[in-house]
Amino acid sequence: MDRNRVEAVAGLCAGFSTTLLTHPLDFFKLRLQLDTSSPNQLTALKKIYNQLVSSSSNNNGQLSYYKFIQNIYRGIGPNLIGSTSAWALYFYMYRQFKDLSLLIINKSNDDKHLKHYNYLLSAFLAGWSTSILTNPIWVIKTRMIAIDRSSPNAYKSIINGISNIYENEGLKGFYRGLVPALFNVAQGAVQLSIYDLLKRQISDNDNDDDNDGNNKSLTTLQYVYSSSISKMLSTSIFYPLQMIRSRLQILTTNPPNYSIIPLTVNIIRREGILAIYKGLPANLLRVVPATCITFLVYEKSKQILF
Repeated sequence: MDRNRVEAVAGLCAGFSTTLLTHPLDFFKLRLQLDTSSPNQLTALKKIYNQLVSSSSNNNGQLSYYKFIQNIYRGIGPNLIGSTSAWALYFYMYRQFKDLSLLIINKSNDDKHLKHYNYLLSAFLAGWSTSILTNPIWVIKTRMIAIDRSSPNAYKSIINGISNIYENEGLKGFYRGLVPALFNVAQGAVQLSIYDLLKRQISDNDNDDDNDGNNKSLTTLQYVYSSSISKMLSTSIFYPLQMIRSRLQILTTNPPNYSIIPLTVNIIRREGILAIYKGLPANLLRVVPATCITFLVYEKSKQILF
């Protein structure tokens, strides 16, 4: 199997595994982002949990664990489709753009010839392409998680969500939040660039001058270190854009504060400057372990497939 296909299959495996394991944390993160009435995140978390328990209880008030699991995994369908396709596309295109960079600088297919800006540009181009192709899936996933299953306007399925959005909002409804998503590509680009550079640094420290860190099998701890550090740095810098994107995606009409800047100003005015970081602790708790899982599965899958 050629390495471009290996990248795609490894990305697909990584996206599937991570989403299946971390979707409940994604549920809480998204609900925290969309909360507008709680004075602080702890209060918001308690409210979200109480709503979850209430919607998962039988008529006699007894908690149904089946309903609880069903509710906390609401939106898992589009999330699995989105994550597996996004990671497969992202790693495939990242490899393609790195190969293009090597072709432009007239070097062999060895990433050690690439500079930090080659990694960054390749990651940006891969991220933009992936965001444009997968944004409709994220809109459906966000709305399915944001609205309780028992709500009368909740989407019954992915197909129902697609039909509802197309009938009521047209094609543009599938691309709500695309602009901040394109800006948010910077996070993934910075993360992936740092990740690859950290791997190269580890290889250099191991006195492996002929290896760029992308073909060498590092230890599990080295992969965890590279992926966690890169994710924490990139997420903390770009998190506000992710929060704004979530707020935009749940809008079903075009109010005056529909665009990014007025919406951001409105949020800060009403909820305070820290509001743009709502859900960050929960998000870090989710994304750092998730990133470690993603890149471990990705790297191990590549080793098996090559």
